Amino acid sequence: AVAVVCGDRRLTYRELDEASNRLARVLLEAGVGAESVVAVAVARSVESVLSVWAVAKTGAAFLPVDPQYPAGRVEHMLVDSGVVVGVTVSEVRDRLPGSVRWVVLDDAAVVSRLSSVSAGVVTDVDRGAPVRVGQAAYVIYTSGSTGVPKGVVVTHRGLANVVAAQRSGFGVCAGARVLHCASPSFDASVFELVWALGLGARLVVVPPTVYGGEELARILVGESVTHAVLTPTALSSVDPVGLGALGALVVAGEACPPELVARWAAGRRMFNAYGPTEATIMSNASGGLVVGESVTVGGPVRGFGELVLDGRLRPVPFGAAGELYLSGPALARGYRNRSGLTAGRFVADPFGGPGDRMYRTGDVVRWRRSEGGPVLEYVGRSDFQVKIRGFRVELGEI
Repeated sequence: AVAVVCGDRRLTYRELDEASNRLARVLLEAGVGAESVVAVAVARSVESVLSVWAVAKTGAAFLPVDPQYPAGRVEHMLVDSGVVVGVTVSEVRDRLPGSVRWVVLDDAAVVSRLSSVSAGVVTDVDRGAPVRVGQAAYVIYTSGSTGVPKGVVVTHRGLANVVAAQRSGFGVCAGARVLHCASPSFDASVFELVWALGLGARLVVVPPTVYGGEELARILVGESVTHAVLTPTALSSVDPVGLGALGALVVAGEACPPELVARWAAGRRMFNAYGPTEATIMSNASGGLVVGESVTVGGPVRGFGELVLDGRLRPVPFGAAGELYLSGPALARGYRNRSGLTAGRFVADPFGGPGDRMYRTGDVVRWRRSEGGPVLEYVGRSDFQVKIRGFRVELGEI
């Protein structure tokens, strides 16, 4: 079965498995393993997917690095996360810091080495130790209010929770075709990867030069994409006419306007999802959106508890606005090398057991009644963070 497609390129599940096994062995030779971080500085492509899969097989965490980022931001991410080994391609190698040992996928020596190592299954014997659910799966840097980006450390437990929520809520089977169009530096890209490859579907990779509009529509039609997650901004640039194969559509990253639901909901299942990076991509999802009804972020997905609290951590009355606090095992571990910031955002849960935590989202919400039960309505922010095309931006960082 085809696992990944990008333009004229096709990679079967066997080819993806064997190629990622080979790369994983080369990375293990370089000394990576559990709790180490491997940078993946590859634009969205077959190679970027393969690289992430290979890092996962080593037991290390992957750090997506957009080669187009300013040099200072890239340097901070690499130093702050402790990266010593990264994966890239020759096209962007010269733009990356020399402090990291880069495995350049199209370098002749690397190609030769990859062809010489085993393509067999990578086991705990190769890794030297088993991978634990509480260990880091990936690190993603988000905008920081002090002007310094902060790295969110997400665990395998949290990622497994996302896959389970996708399976139960959005329905993907082996015959599905899932769009991959999010920037690798945006955690929606991880959502797309595991949505497809975690459930045996086909991942349709959008070239990095395509952002939306007619170009994206042509890919949706040409590859008969059945499932996609898009920001409202990207979705609004596409004409829904002729996209009958797109049966499941998730909007996330920004508030979804009712007029977008009116354009897209007919003839397909359309959902509104919500979740900060610190909650492993998705903590909430609506039921199927209905034209003419209010757009909410629904209720919590599996693995999450939610409270709407006032400034003294007291529950507000039903229907009153307050700050959303998330709890549960799917929360991120915290911010890498930022213990003070972690303690300020991941706080003790006064309603839980010993050691339980809550994450302060900074989002102001209110509970509303619906036929399916209580749902959350997004009101705004309690700080100076804004969203631009789905990306979190702290105004203090500008």
